[in-house]
Amino acid sequence: MTKGFTLLEVLVTIAVAAILVAVAMPSYHRMVERNSLTAGLNDLVATLNYARSQAVSRGTTICVCSSGSQTACGSGRAAGDWRSGWIVYRQDSDGSCPATPVDDRIIRVHAGLGPDFLLRGDNGTPLSFNSSGFAMVGRTIQGGRSDIGITRVVCIAATGRVRIADGKSCSE
Repeated sequence: MTKGFTLLEVLVTIAVAAILVAVAMPSYHRMVERNSLTAGLNDLVATLNYARSQAVSRGTTICVCSSGSQTACGSGRAAGDWRSGWIVYRQDSDGSCPATPVDDRIIRVHAGLGPDFLLRGDNGTPLSFNSSGFAMVGRTIQGGRSDIGITRVVCIAATGRVRIADGKSCSE
């Protein structure tokens, strides 16, 4: 008697493995894309929390805005499009958050997240945190991925609290 597998046993094993892979792949792909969205939104939340902490520790207003160039805030159609990246910078000496900050005032730059991301703010003006850590005006940034149909929203409360909520609104 010989040891080993018959051709029929090998073919059945390959067929079962192929079926398992075919069933698991769509779920795996969706999980990877969902995790990619979560990581991108967590990057934005971490940057906003960093800006808030810098405002308190430096005792000045810190501004955050969407930026495709990583040197100036987005303008026109690019205003509020956070998927192209963002910058954190100190306010000008007159207390404003200009659309084009002076280079020595830029604290942190974040590159874009990619074309599949949907990351859109409620308006194109820079977000600012004052020396007490307050944002003064509540804001929302809608986040999602076009390829998986999941939407989340980054909520910035006037008190400065930043969080991620499922769905399209910040209501709890």
